[in-house]
Amino acid sequence: MYVEADTSRFTVRFRVSDATADTLRHIGRTDIFVYDADGLRRLLVSRSYAFLPDSAVFFCPAKAVTVVAVANSPRDFNTSALERYDSIELLTYRFEEDSPEMPVMSGQKDLAAGESASLRISPLLARIMLGEVSNKLKGYVRLEDPRIFLENMNAAAEVLRTEGFHPSETVRTPPVRSLPYDIGIYSQTPGTELFCYPNDSEEATIGTPATEFVFECEVNGSTQQFRTALPAIRRNSTVHVDVTVTGETTFESKIY
Repeated sequence: MYVEADTSRFTVRFRVSDATADTLRHIGRTDIFVYDADGLRRLLVSRSYAFLPDSAVFFCPAKAVTVVAVANSPRDFNTSALERYDSIELLTYRFEEDSPEMPVMSGQKDLAAGESASLRISPLLARIMLGEVSNKLKGYVRLEDPRIFLENMNAAAEVLRTEGFHPSETVRTPPVRSLPYDIGIYSQTPGTELFCYPNDSEEATIGTPATEFVFECEVNGSTQQFRTALPAIRRNSTVHVDVTVTGETTFESKIY
């Protein structure tokens, strides 16, 4: 291999950090972008793989670089539109184009010439998991056709952002997940999952509403909703919610 005298070698090892699944998800297409760390931070190298490589070596005419990795992108990249680092910083995905089965993942790492470093990629998504569901209604009344969903879900997120997620738009039709069975006198732990984009808002303020968890069911033939605002939802995190229905219109929740 011919290498120009003014180029430097950079070695990157790729790792996955996924707190939104109990098993390792499949990672397909992976796109790598190497930017000069100085000046206009222009794009020096771009590569595309059909998988996540264990490692990669880059030779670039730079003293330091920023390596960006994006995996499982649902759309192709226009590298001419990503010629500078500040362009890829603005790269945004929408919740409806993402997938819990093959989630969009990303990460970045700064390296000096000759360095070898590990770059960890993680999903944009967060997971909300229903833990224990208890029914404290008197008279052996069942919670029939129970289901869960989220409201005020963040509709879009910048792929390289790690904090400061405040939705300017929310998902209009959030997915609804049904529990596998009605809830009687015995507590159940269905483990039903919902996924969403991160949202650092913790209160239902105008313009930046907190994401709400909604437990819905039929009680004595009437549809009842029990809702609670979730705390800040971090990227690549799992939030557990326990629900105890104490009356036809009252409930308690525990979030951890």
